[in-house]
Amino acid sequence: MSAVNPSITAIEEDQPAPRVPEADRYAFLSQRAAAFLREKGGAAHQDLLIAHVFGNTGSTSLWRPLLRTVLGRDDGLIFRDDGYWALANAGPPAISPLLAEFVALDVETTGLKPLHQRIVELAAIRYRDGVEVERFETLCNPDKRIPSYISGLTGITDVHLADAPRFSEIAQKIVQFLGSSLIVGHNVGFDISFVNAELKRLGQPSLINEWVDTLGLAMRLLPKVRKPSLDNVALAVGLNPRHVHRAGGDAQLTAQVALRLADEARAQGKGSLDQIKALAGAAGRRPQEGVGRGRAVLDRSLLADIPKLPGVYLMRDEHDHVIYVGKAKNLRDRVASYYSQPLGYTRKMDGLLETMTRVDVEVVGSELEALLLEAQFIKRYQPRYNTALRAFEHYPFIRVDVANPWPRITLAKARKDDGARYFGPFRNKSGARKTVDLINAIVPLRTCPRSFKDARSYGSPCIQLDLGNCLGPCVGRADRDAYIELVREVVQFLDGRDEVLYQRLWRGLEDAAARLDFEKADRLRREIQQIGQVVGAHKRLREAAETHTLLLVLPSADPSAREILLVAAGRLWAQLRAERSGGAAALATCLQRSWGRFLSHGNRPLDHDTVDDANILNRWLYRNAGHPAILPVQPPLDHSSWQVLARRALDLTDQELLAEIALTGDEDVADDIGTASVSSTENPISVS
Repeated sequence: MSAVNPSITAIEEDQPAPRVPEADRYAFLSQRAAAFLREKGGAAHQDLLIAHVFGNTGSTSLWRPLLRTVLGRDDGLIFRDDGYWALANAGPPAISPLLAEFVALDVETTGLKPLHQRIVELAAIRYRDGVEVERFETLCNPDKRIPSYISGLTGITDVHLADAPRFSEIAQKIVQFLGSSLIVGHNVGFDISFVNAELKRLGQPSLINEWVDTLGLAMRLLPKVRKPSLDNVALAVGLNPRHVHRAGGDAQLTAQVALRLADEARAQGKGSLDQIKALAGAAGRRPQEGVGRGRAVLDRSLLADIPKLPGVYLMRDEHDHVIYVGKAKNLRDRVASYYSQPLGYTRKMDGLLETMTRVDVEVVGSELEALLLEAQFIKRYQPRYNTALRAFEHYPFIRVDVANPWPRITLAKARKDDGARYFGPFRNKSGARKTVDLINAIVPLRTCPRSFKDARSYGSPCIQLDLGNCLGPCVGRADRDAYIELVREVVQFLDGRDEVLYQRLWRGLEDAAARLDFEKADRLRREIQQIGQVVGAHKRLREAAETHTLLLVLPSADPSAREILLVAAGRLWAQLRAERSGGAAALATCLQRSWGRFLSHGNRPLDHDTVDDANILNRWLYRNAGHPAILPVQPPLDHSSWQVLARRALDLTDQELLAEIALTGDEDVADDIGTASVSSTENPISVS
């Protein structure tokens, strides 16, 4: 935990730093901006100016308001409608590249797995305003032989690398060259993962630069390019493809592709760097030439009995153990895609296809059922190749010990019946820990483990009291009413009902920027974003519990039936398979019985076993809000009310269900929806 309160100015070891008058600080930044604008011919885009004035290449949307505050006081600077800052006497600016400054990165390696393979060549080229200004390019001795297919692909042999430097000799130069620059690459996640793996071997921190992937950008801007390899994308934007597969040539071509894709984005109305980043997003890794495909180890007979329907597939090894669980809108097409994927395609896939001997499938009626069933199977079988949902038992809670006379905020592994307030559990473990640390840094509550149940808890204060990070209940300094009010603010903040702590964090960011401590300001910006994700996740579940009490009608795997889901307080309480021939009366009776059990028992608090299902269900409901297949349930309800709801559920037209299917992508079952006794399961449920 930081000993410095980030919501106030920095504390020096001896005396506080003298405060610089606000007007002087702004004048200095304005002069810096004006000098830069003169260098650029009188005008520059605000994103480029942010990078120069604040020394920041992060998310520019967070810095734009501060830039306008700083420069808006200078009559010699004006902000144009086109997003440019300009000298008051400057003419209209020339169109500037959206990617004003970046480093194009490419690496050649001995294979596809960063943890086991090594870099043999690295190139990084810096561009400013579309022009190459600096280049770092080197071979790298991997201390291992290069596979023949890599030599055939790149032309690099063991002889070329015999006298090349090892990565440990050039690591510092690479890190310094990249700095905090925006990194651009084609499937850039692959390149960054190898650099980070090499840095990890040396005990150095990983790169945290923001990046733009031209692969993802091309997929969204050039939908007609079916296989967006670097060569194909280059051809599509009017460039010549590579003649030799080497890091320097690849990085240079990637930079040219990125600049042209940025121009294409501008032409499509995406006129800012943030929009470029959003368009690029996270794309799949590119298949590498010369690498074996799944068809080399998979038997085509595995596809024989797999239907083109939504559901879940379970891959098994020779011992009949489930090694991977996945969901699909079209099971046959999804499993068939593994035959064309390269072996070792991603870390998750490493060894999966070679180990698989059988595929089982569970057919369901809709994508939502498949999502829920996938999560349940992963919890049941704990497949070794599913790494995300398999870690559910380690999701932490944030605990506020309100039962203690002097509460504190900590992380907890499990919810206990101890009178404390629990928030979570959270899938983002590091985010939850950062949230607790930052709250303890800006709110002067105690962090010590004292119980305050006996005299031993009092006296002998820790250093946090001297640093001003604790009100000092252990020595009788704390006012209980003021202390409890701070605890109430924290609880409201974690519950997503109050933003007072956000305001303190933003003041800390603005103070750091005003002191020109841009490194601290950038760190606070990232922390605010991370905390927002954690608090937002809890807030969405709380709001769902308050608003999501409803019936959800879905297609069924049985063509003559429909699936009726009873969602109570944001949680799936019961699932009924209803045939229309059974009539609304039978369905109403089952629904009323299930509702009565909910009123008697209610949902148990969210825990590790239920949080993933709740997140999946409520994200789906938010995405499809207002659809006719979602029927609100408004208590109190008698039998006649349930009959009305049951009749509405069974009377939904095929067109309404088809619309639901179109929304979730389940077009393949569109013709199988029919009309159809009622079978049911209640919480906890199985959707198979």
